Amino acid sequence: MSELEKAKQEVEQVCFAYDKAGDTGDIKDWKEYYDLENKLIDKVKIANHPQLTIPKNIAEMLDEELNPLERESMLETFVLGINYLVLSDELMKFVLTGNNYHVISAYLAGKALGVDLVKVVEG
Repeated sequence: MSELEKAKQEVEQVCFAYDKAGDTGDIKDWKEYYDLENKLIDKVKIANHPQLTIPKNIAEMLDEELNPLERESMLETFVLGINYLVLSDELMKFVLTGNNYHVISAYLAGKALGVDLVKVVEG
């Protein structure tokens, strides 16, 4: 069973429990409904948390080094900094490791959009 099918099944269970509780009015049925609903809400909260992380010291370096000009965004300044090799050695080393270039791009895009696409963590 796919994840989508599992999710649909869980939503159906909550709907059926709601209908049953509404029909019977029994407090046990309402408790069952709220328990199912709360489990589903918790799963949605977890699914909506950022999965990507960036160290706090790297985020701080990005904020310090990427002072965009009037028409540039931080993301554009980052790309130009990579292309012209003008970022600090420590930042360049981080960027060139694994998928960090993409994580930083997502982080800067999230900042521009006002959403947390990448979580800043200690270390």
